[in-house]
Amino acid sequence: MKVTINGTVTKEALKTILQNQKEKIKVIDEYCKENKFYNFSYKDSEIEYEFGKPKKVEVRKSEE
Repeated sequence: MKVTINGTVTKEALKTILQNQKEKIKVIDEYCKENKFYNFSYKDSEIEYEFGKPKKVEVRKSEE
């Protein structure tokens, strides 16, 4: 998620902005999962978000 804010904001305003962005992301995620989208990009004046398949993480076993 990328959020751009021009100017200064209070902590409460920042918390409110971030909470609103989290709600948007939940809606986008639910929509993409319901419609089986694998890649989806969303951008408006407040948020830029990309939905995609989770990346695989390689787990290495430690040598004993």
